[in-house]
Amino acid sequence: MTRPCPARLAGDETGTTTLEFALMALAVMMLIIGIGEFGMVVWSWQAIEATANDAARCAGLNAPSCKNAGTTPANTQTYAVSAAQSRGFTSLSTSNVTVTTGSSAQTACGGTTATVVQVTVTYQSNWTFLVPLPSTLSSSACYPLATG
Repeated sequence: MTRPCPARLAGDETGTTTLEFALMALAVMMLIIGIGEFGMVVWSWQAIEATANDAARCAGLNAPSCKNAGTTPANTQTYAVSAAQSRGFTSLSTSNVTVTTGSSAQTACGGTTATVVQVTVTYQSNWTFLVPLPSTLSSSACYPLATG
């Protein structure tokens, strides 16, 4: 059995394309998966933010189209959960929605003197990412209460 000569192996280029492809394919696949995961987090955060905005607006206006969301905090929570479910968050419950009124809402909403309602929606995800991304998404929205 003959052994390959080290000098002859130094100039051998067979298999280099396969090795280069394997190294680059791994990096490109990680980049593509990372972009997808980041996009899912951004989409989820935007949906949570839209849910908080809708619930705060409905609680402030107490419009008939909001199914009496503004009459009680429990109605606002129920409305927020239904709005979140229409956006694809089926695991969100009323315990994830906090409705605040009075002086604490005024302080949280920038120290305003107007009568406001603050709605905070928190979503705990069960994502397991390759890159460290937040597992808890939260959004708050303030809206002035309609008078009259």
